[in-house]
Amino acid sequence: MGKVCDIDAQKKKERELQEKSQRDSLTGLLNHSTIKQQITHRLQKMKRGQVGYLIVLDVDSFKKINDTFGHEAGDEFLVQLGQFFSGIPLLHDAIYRNGGDEFIAIIDGDKTEANIRNLASFIHRRFAQPWRLKRGEVFCNVSIGVARYPEDGRTAEELLLKADQAMYKVKKAGGKGVLFGYEL
Repeated sequence: MGKVCDIDAQKKKERELQEKSQRDSLTGLLNHSTIKQQITHRLQKMKRGQVGYLIVLDVDSFKKINDTFGHEAGDEFLVQLGQFFSGIPLLHDAIYRNGGDEFIAIIDGDKTEANIRNLASFIHRRFAQPWRLKRGEVFCNVSIGVARYPEDGRTAEELLLKADQAMYKVKKAGGKGVLFGYEL
């Protein structure tokens, strides 16, 4: 009987370690190691004719927060961002921290381009307000790139590339905007 308990305890410990390795230690969100797998999984679950969206959100001028207030403040800001994004019902179980100041959302189901544009407007309205940190208030914006399945790609890699290209075009144009892959 003791060996069965040991095996069960070991399996539980392995599951906990795997779960921990898939979470961003700072924000608690799922991390970059799970993104492609999650995109692929969601694509496989989609029914014929359904549309999905992959959204890349990148903070404009994040380096300025670290340079002005220190890395601890930058970390505090990222935690607030993770809480903000995961608190949005549409993003609750669909937001990932890709690393640094970049977040990725995967939205599938019966959402439309209008839903995604409304989401982007909601996010931009929040970014128009100050973020209160222990060491002061910070203002920044966010650049948003969106890839739409299946038009912008049929694989995780294709969708990530298209959303990333759209986000970088927004950044290059000064930030604080949203661009869909088909608008490139």
